[in-house]
Amino acid sequence: MKKIYIVILSLTLFTATAQQDTQFSHYYFNQLFINPATAGSENVTRFQAIYRTQYAGYQSTFDDGGAPVSQIISANMPLKMIRSGVGLTFVNDKIGASIQRDLKLSYAYQIPVGGSQLALGVNGGLFTRGIDYGRLRPRDDNDPLLGTGVVSQSSLDLGAGAYFFNPTYSIGLSVNHLNEPKFGLSSNGATNVLQRSAYLSGSMLFGVSYMIDVSPMFLLNANLSNMSISTFSAGAIATYDNTYYLGASYRVGDAVTALLGANILNGNLRIGYAIDVIVGGVQAKSATTHEVMLSYALSPPRAGKKSIIRTPRYRY
Repeated sequence: MKKIYIVILSLTLFTATAQQDTQFSHYYFNQLFINPATAGSENVTRFQAIYRTQYAGYQSTFDDGGAPVSQIISANMPLKMIRSGVGLTFVNDKIGASIQRDLKLSYAYQIPVGGSQLALGVNGGLFTRGIDYGRLRPRDDNDPLLGTGVVSQSSLDLGAGAYFFNPTYSIGLSVNHLNEPKFGLSSNGATNVLQRSAYLSGSMLFGVSYMIDVSPMFLLNANLSNMSISTFSAGAIATYDNTYYLGASYRVGDAVTALLGANILNGNLRIGYAIDVIVGGVQAKSATTHEVMLSYALSPPRAGKKSIIRTPRYRY
């Protein structure tokens, strides 16, 4: 019975490890979560929230489903007087009995390179993993190894990144979980490692006409601990009159994504929606994933002379 329980616990942990970094379809607009070097790069103060319900309608042995549900709240602002930017992100992710929370503070320093900027950034904070034992289904309710309630543990988590950008293109590289935090949530002393991972992202901006811009984009996520690619997504977003946008993306082996949204209130308020249609692994997943984004931008804090607006287009 002890072995059975350990297997159940291991499956719970490694289900979360397979998607250890929360996955968002709005990655084009969610750069701070991917790379700390992007803090302040928009030249506005931005507050943003994303809610994602993955594999909607999925049913398992859990009483209320078990499919991933994720939320992220973020804020970042430029500090132009010191060529820097700061940001804060909080992620809440739940997969079955597994609970993950990630709170990080980011700092980026920007270096002018011709007409472009090279930003170098770091982040640090607490990554929390937990298990709700009430949602596990052991064969023997009297198993002495069976925990009760919610058990959680927090560890220091560090990351770093670089970001090269200008009004027409950008490319970024970051490494998360540099110190590979370890968590021990089972009573038998076993530990689970938050494996080191890397993100490579990029985008371009093309003016197709006076009113329409198109931005191709991609995101690659790799597990550095076993040198394998976790996910690769690529697509494009078309924006009309700097206001309405429509896009599509493909995540290899998983889903096709459609995105739509608008920048309203003079471009300060952004509302977005994304739907994933599952095309890979359909036997184990429900057909659709839904994601809603709400974002608000303020002018950056002014110090000295009035800041220069580099471009009226909305890259992020």
